[in-house]
Amino acid sequence: MTILPLIRTMALAGLLPAAASTAAEPLRDPMQPPASAQPAPAASAPGERGDVAPRHIVVVGTTRQLVDQGHRLSVGDLLGDRRIERIDDDAVWLRDAQGVQRVPLYPGVTRHAVPGPVPSHRQTTKDVPR
Repeated sequence: MTILPLIRTMALAGLLPAAASTAAEPLRDPMQPPASAQPAPAASAPGERGDVAPRHIVVVGTTRQLVDQGHRLSVGDLLGDRRIERIDDDAVWLRDAQGVQRVPLYPGVTRHAVPGPVPSHRQTTKDVPR
């Protein structure tokens, strides 16, 4: 029966280094994919003049406001080191020492006019004589 405590001691001695190494590593969130499966973080492209690009516009009645880090900014407020000159539906006009620049909310997206409704020539119940 002296061999049983010896085996138990050897087993515990073999497990202790493995337990110490796993305790030093932080636990991974099981709901997230492993780091090897995650895409590389995209490099943020700085603007031409080097500061923040607008992301969201809020329209209240006829007033447009730009949302930046949870704060509503209106015409005349500063966005970074540039002053807001005008807020359109799809762009913000910013002024700095170099002049006014139009900064689109959705770069690469262009708006096209949609043609008006085509008049239909089908007969409705209002057109049918009674």
